[in-house]
Amino acid sequence: PVRKDLDVRLVYTADIQPYQQVNIFSRVDGYIAKIYVDKGDFVKADQLLVEVDHTDYVHAVNRAKANLEAARANVVSQEATIRNAKLNLDRMRALIKDQYVSQQDLDNAQAAYDVAVAQIESLRAQVHQMEVALQQAETNLTYSYIRAPFAGSISVRNLDAGAFVSGSTGSTSTLSRGILVMQDITTVRVLVDVVEKDVSLVKIGQPAELRADAYPGRVFTGKVTRVVQALNPSTRTMTVEVDIPNPDRALKGGMFARVELLVGVHANALQIPIDAVTRLEADQYVYTVQDGKARKAPVQLGIQNNGMIEIVNGLTGTDPVIVSGKDLVTDGVKVAPTPMDLPAKPASQ
Repeated sequence: PVRKDLDVRLVYTADIQPYQQVNIFSRVDGYIAKIYVDKGDFVKADQLLVEVDHTDYVHAVNRAKANLEAARANVVSQEATIRNAKLNLDRMRALIKDQYVSQQDLDNAQAAYDVAVAQIESLRAQVHQMEVALQQAETNLTYSYIRAPFAGSISVRNLDAGAFVSGSTGSTSTLSRGILVMQDITTVRVLVDVVEKDVSLVKIGQPAELRADAYPGRVFTGKVTRVVQALNPSTRTMTVEVDIPNPDRALKGGMFARVELLVGVHANALQIPIDAVTRLEADQYVYTVQDGKARKAPVQLGIQNNGMIEIVNGLTGTDPVIVSGKDLVTDGVKVAPTPMDLPAKPASQ
């Protein structure tokens, strides 16, 4: 037996997921003019991915600019009309003092001035409408150039040049097929379903280790980043998200992985090789060596890790335990033990 700190680990299996994944849709209607990337390509943030035929959108921008210029010209013309109406009104006010004009003439001049002032407000509102229309046309033209929302790679290409795309497609639905599917795996995400009895042990920030069949012997490290504070009523499990840095992109979305969450440490725990334990129905025991004889010792087991298991009760730690050949001895039989190496630390058995 050995005494040393024992990591408390929760071991689960899970699928690896990209840190980010999006379907790339068009926000405007039109035919695809060109696709600049293909499956497997790595792209930078804001890199041009797809170009939708923008002929109609260029015309719409030019038309909106012309309409805006015309609306501004109408305002300038109306301002001149107002100035003329104001001069005429001032003239009538001066002439009526000497009764060179009638009150009706003055009233007509006042009405003409008021109408001209009212009309310019309407024309200015039209200018604002034309400015908004130009902004919308320019936005639609910009949308005809589809760019990468983040740095990542292209995992799926669904359409080719010449295909028609629509901005009214249910692009907010994750079930809709986009032009491309893009993902970021510089960090990968693993969703672990923690069983109810272990829920209280898991905390944000705890370290995690991940192993994948594709890379035997390699250990990827990360940490718990998110904990869903509710259990799934169907499975009685709580979802825990683990983020694993993946700068070389070795881990891929969809890979199967084994995840170990380090949730605590049992200090100075008494440990023996797990092969030394015999389980018979409800009984758990080991054979120790005392005065050259095998002695049966019932034990209470704790957690296990790396081929070692914690003995919570039943052993003092001073007597060697029998590992190899334990099934050949009985309580009180004479034995001649031979020391062996423990998996974690050399020690005599």
